[in-house]
Amino acid sequence: MPLQIIGVHRTSDVHGNPYLAINSLMWIDDHTQNRGITTRDVLFDWINDDGMAYVLDEHGNKFRLLTATTKGGLKYLRTVFDETKSDRLLSFSA
Repeated sequence: MPLQIIGVHRTSDVHGNPYLAINSLMWIDDHTQNRGITTRDVLFDWINDDGMAYVLDEHGNKFRLLTATTKGGLKYLRTVFDETKSDRLLSFSA
């Protein structure tokens, strides 16, 4: 069941990492059209357990969510491997 991410909820960026400011993500299930909100940590674990989530750009292109962990062990999600490209997940307004 792929999930399309349609928005994010943010907290203040106390870690200096904009990804950690995302505390939950809003989604639509591609198959059932159910909607929900899931915390970043729960979605991180779900993706690592063979789940698939993505965001769409303005042209309808899909960008899969990737999991990452800080050196301190904090879990976060992103759509790019490095900072050379802009991340679609960060483009959502809170």
